[in-house]
Amino acid sequence: MSSREAEVERARALETAMARLALGAEVEDDPHAISSWLIDAGVHPEDRDAILRTGLGRLAVYRRLVRGNVQGAIELAIPRAIYRMGTHVFEDYLARWLAADGPRTHYLRDVTREFLDYCEPLWPDDRQIPDYLMALARHEALRIEVASEAARASDEEPGELELDKPLRFIEAARLVRYEHAVHQLSEDETDEEPPEQRAVALLVYRSPSHEVRYLELTPLAAQILEGLLAGIPLQQALLDGCSVLGVSLTQEVLDGTARVLADLAERGALLGSG
Repeated sequence: MSSREAEVERARALETAMARLALGAEVEDDPHAISSWLIDAGVHPEDRDAILRTGLGRLAVYRRLVRGNVQGAIELAIPRAIYRMGTHVFEDYLARWLAADGPRTHYLRDVTREFLDYCEPLWPDDRQIPDYLMALARHEALRIEVASEAARASDEEPGELELDKPLRFIEAARLVRYEHAVHQLSEDETDEEPPEQRAVALLVYRSPSHEVRYLELTPLAAQILEGLLAGIPLQQALLDGCSVLGVSLTQEVLDGTARVLADLAERGALLGSG
């Protein structure tokens, strides 16, 4: 191994140790525990000795800051979901996630999505978690994600639509589906009324005035829009949507689709044909 490669390995070992300190199980501030933590991470003997001489002091502060920032970002993103599951349950899942995976993103806005990705296969088997809670948490978190993406400029006019071409939507547009009407729940963070259980399709988008807005769609509109957002030309999206739902492509369907697309253009979510 060259000296350059050795330096890189040494730096990586320190990086691994810092990640485990910040996100893993707490390390006791005694020489034996500190030494075990550093050896497990493969830290170079000289670096181990330097850390052992100073103890955890400032490093413990670093751990609290990192964990506090991560927890704060999630609490800000999904306050209603956290209230409904209970703080102690949330903190238990947070600790488990930090120890198992932890955030891989460099952006705090994406931390909540990664946390929910970890929780998604676990919550269905946990009786402490209501069956609609993942949908509510995803719905809450989506607001921050969409709010961080580009909307249509307020002075930009939508273009004409052509049947044989895909349509262009703003970056800040998402089609989501839930099995509960979580979008109708109260914004009150202490409200515990459960949502109605029914299939829901929503277009979530950022308006030209930079507000995150929600539009509930009919099953056919959602199916057609799903194809359009995937880049399928307008005519094919109409045919595919009707085929999936077993609906005839009638003049009524064409007129209804035209009204929906005109509405989306007026709302600032649709830009024109691509």
